[in-house]
Amino acid sequence: MLSAAVCVLACAGAALIPLAVGTSRAFTGSITSSGLLGLVFAVRNVQLLNATGEPSLPPAVLTTIFGGWFMLAPLLYSDVGVLPTAGTQLAGTVISTFGLYVVVAGLTGQRA
Repeated sequence: MLSAAVCVLACAGAALIPLAVGTSRAFTGSITSSGLLGLVFAVRNVQLLNATGEPSLPPAVLTTIFGGWFMLAPLLYSDVGVLPTAGTQLAGTVISTFGLYVVVAGLTGQRA
């Protein structure tokens, strides 16, 4: 449960980082919209985990994919800046790590 909740917080953080530190409009739009979409799946993952007590693979996998996107995205935009890059990639690393934990727990029949 804690891993899924960490993903919720990290998705919210990823969505807010470009707004908080300032960067290009393209990067801000992409990361903020992706963060909000990731947040939808991360929250759904927590809801289903609370309801059933077991991880649900679809939202857990999609949350993890958004984490990968947050690690990759800053490399695709030119002149993003150090703080937006570092913050977005850190959020992506956290999401990917804890999201993948939930996925593996779901695949092995364990509780997250």
